[in-house]
Amino acid sequence: MVFEAFGGKNYSDSPKYVYEYMMKHHPNYEFIWVFKKPGNVYLPGPAKKVKKGSAAYYEAYSKAKYWIANARLPLYLNKKPNQVYIQTWHGTPLKRLANDMKVIRMPGTTTDNYKRNFREETSRWDYLVSPNAYSTKIFETAFWMPPEKILEVGYPRNDLLVNRANDEAYIQELKESLNLPQDKKVIMYAPTWRDDEFVKKGKYLFDLKIDLDNLQQKLGDEYVILLRMHYLISNALDLRGYEDFAIDVSNYSDISELYLVSDCLITDYSSVFFDYGVLKRPQIFFAYDLDKYGQDLRGFYLDYNNDLPGPIYQDAYKLAEDLKNLDQIEAEYKDKIERFYNDFCALEDGASSRAIADIITRKQS
Repeated sequence: MVFEAFGGKNYSDSPKYVYEYMMKHHPNYEFIWVFKKPGNVYLPGPAKKVKKGSAAYYEAYSKAKYWIANARLPLYLNKKPNQVYIQTWHGTPLKRLANDMKVIRMPGTTTDNYKRNFREETSRWDYLVSPNAYSTKIFETAFWMPPEKILEVGYPRNDLLVNRANDEAYIQELKESLNLPQDKKVIMYAPTWRDDEFVKKGKYLFDLKIDLDNLQQKLGDEYVILLRMHYLISNALDLRGYEDFAIDVSNYSDISELYLVSDCLITDYSSVFFDYGVLKRPQIFFAYDLDKYGQDLRGFYLDYNNDLPGPIYQDAYKLAEDLKNLDQIEAEYKDKIERFYNDFCALEDGASSRAIADIITRKQS
């Protein structure tokens, strides 16, 4: 079986957790992982690495009985009728997706082309993994998916959050590997990418609006901040002068591990907050361009102003001030955090990888 995450970028996300379960419980399969730069990736277990675009890559996709990916695969890969393609996808949707988008603003494509290519891809999916009933309903229209192809079993990548949420020794180990100070709380800032911030195809501009100077002044004694930028954003962060306060974790391959070490998440319109909700920890929404984003770009499936498990800020200075009283925010939003968990995270039982492995092995037997 062949695995790929984010187009071969790294070893991560749900394909990683399905692989790790399979390798442990069903080691008789042959496993192959696709990477853009195989030499840069540490891959545990018996899997073979192949370079994306190489002859071995085409051979892997041609011969593998199972394809397991978390994002679209190129249409030039020819899927045969006896091959099984399990698409894990990579997030509970907040913003409109694919067929539900009215206008596509991305470099190098038109709305019609984008939808036609997307539909051709989803027609190849034998199974699509869904983390909750809310996503299942959306996937049916956005991805043209018949309900019988949707596996509503939670996300394999969230197994870690369920199984290790209270594992202090493991969390300590992660903090040490990230060089985080033991005596400070950890905030993670993980903003989304904005569809219209492109300069040319594949190059996106991003401007850090959260004001690190002010945050460091207000919070530097008690907190460190992890900065997690979307993989489509290419201009590197310049953190000179913030060495002891801000840490760039944009290239850290496993975001689930970062959730575990974070006491609080700050995001805006990124679907990370659905996964972080599994931990029932405080979340804050820094939506500085909410008026523009909500009306103009992809629109939202949720009522952004009422359904979130934490407060919304448009002012970076007010946000920094209130972060000093994180416990107060947590207490104030306790009921909303609980309700959000019940609506979007309750399916996560720590056994999603097993559920997918069971489908694979049952099909074999």
